Amino acid sequence: MINSAVETPANSYALVGGTLFDSHTGSLNDGKALWVEGDRIRAVAAPDDLPVDIKRVDITDKYVIPGMVDVHVHSEDWHAPLYLAKGVTSVRDVGCELETSLRRRNEWNDSNAVAPRLVITGPVIDCPGNQWTAMTHYVNTPAEARAAVDMLVEHGVDQIKPYAFLTWQCFEAIIDQAHHHGKFTVAHLGKRTNARRAIEAGLDEIEHLSGISEAMWSEENDAAPDWNWMYLWSALDRQRMDKMIDLIVERGTWMAITRLIWQRLATLWDTRLLDHPQLDYIPTHLRSFWNTFINKPMPPELRRLRSAQVAGAQIFAAKLIERCERICVGTDTPLPHLTPGFCYHDELWALLECGMSESALLQAATLQGAKAIELDRQIGSLDAGKYADMLILDSNPLVDMRVINQLTTVIRGGQFFESDALLAQAKTFAQSNTPYASTRFNDIW
Repeated sequence: MINSAVETPANSYALVGGTLFDSHTGSLNDGKALWVEGDRIRAVAAPDDLPVDIKRVDITDKYVIPGMVDVHVHSEDWHAPLYLAKGVTSVRDVGCELETSLRRRNEWNDSNAVAPRLVITGPVIDCPGNQWTAMTHYVNTPAEARAAVDMLVEHGVDQIKPYAFLTWQCFEAIIDQAHHHGKFTVAHLGKRTNARRAIEAGLDEIEHLSGISEAMWSEENDAAPDWNWMYLWSALDRQRMDKMIDLIVERGTWMAITRLIWQRLATLWDTRLLDHPQLDYIPTHLRSFWNTFINKPMPPELRRLRSAQVAGAQIFAAKLIERCERICVGTDTPLPHLTPGFCYHDELWALLECGMSESALLQAATLQGAKAIELDRQIGSLDAGKYADMLILDSNPLVDMRVINQLTTVIRGGQFFESDALLAQAKTFAQSNTPYASTRFNDIW
């Protein structure tokens, strides 16, 4: 593990003089100090109520928010300092080879790790058809689907993820078996498992707005021989959209919108991505993989289709944000040109563009994300008893969200880290061409 920690004041210290973000209410609170003991917040108290001999860290005119949560990543070891450097102190891996993800969770959740906390689903469960061979456990029947859930639960995964090519019978079996074990389910939906059917079957969370267009235009989706989800997004209808959102709100389904991944996939033709400054943090093998996409020209007709798909999804996201509280923030790193940590800030901005308020966005990035990954008793708010995972900001994020991207100090489990030092470590690794063992998504990566 890298060591980019600055000297932590003491095993017990208090942050005094700052303004705290309350992720329960979305408001700011002055006049309270954060008493940290070990890796936990011991108390949120008036400065006068602190022990007289406690080490006090003056953060006058600073703002403190909980560490942020990325609910949709595909982690690799080298990601760790990048997440922390950009204020992401917890992540959920929603698709990785089982033994690798179990090992990484053990390492990243260590109290002294220079890494975000990690929740895992292990491999996705799917029928044959998807290309991500290394991160998929394939099934063909409902019985096999139930057995796959049993196997993953036995190995100790935190949540279960069904994927896009499942038959309806297999999907339904996975949800039922996961809930039998008390496991939260998060899905990337497809042609045979549209969002309406999935929600009615009890799915807990939907990624990427997948299955939404297929549900709104179910008659066209079911009749078409091919999976034409991009075309369906360009045919939005207000009544169908409202009906879909009614169901999401009524059933309390969690939604990870992940706007940025669709924007990136729609613009892979953009050769400006080839010399983006964030590439300095990307290992050579991954840059080569990303470039295989850009080096395949995207014809204008596909650009138009992708543009219509992104626009339709943005309209739906704006309406969803207006009505739904169960929204969390995810990125799908490290798919093409989604740099760990950095792209989280781009995703925040993409949600602001859809009309989310700054306070609601910070709630989604902290407490709502913690609830979705089922760690809200441990993280997500500045409450006594929770891990001391927090970000110290130079100005008010509710006035200008750019301040989060200008982050300099991160606290993870009570330990102080400087963003610049973490980024320097990440850049050194990326430029060293150091080989490392890790199972990729498929045989290419």
